[in-house]
Amino acid sequence: MTKYELVNELRQRVSRKLGKQVRKELIETTVEELLDLIVFKVFGGEEVKIRGFGKFYLKEASPRRARNPKTGEVVNVPPRKVFAFKPSKDIRFVEVK
Repeated sequence: MTKYELVNELRQRVSRKLGKQVRKELIETTVEELLDLIVFKVFGGEEVKIRGFGKFYLKEASPRRARNPKTGEVVNVPPRKVFAFKPSKDIRFVEVK
């Protein structure tokens, strides 16, 4: 699902739930701000936990060896922090219909 599809589906669901049309710009801005806030907080060193959904956090990626595909040279890649998501138990076991 793309962000465009997410915004359109969310707009339909919110409009149906509220019983009136919600402007696409409002949903689009809300989605963008939510995603920006999660990224800002995580890269600022905080975990973002959403009960019943999961947590976003930085984790340490181990150092590894990689190969330059152009030259074939083997290089060492140092450890680094990577953005990660761990789903909550509530959604890990949801059956897909």
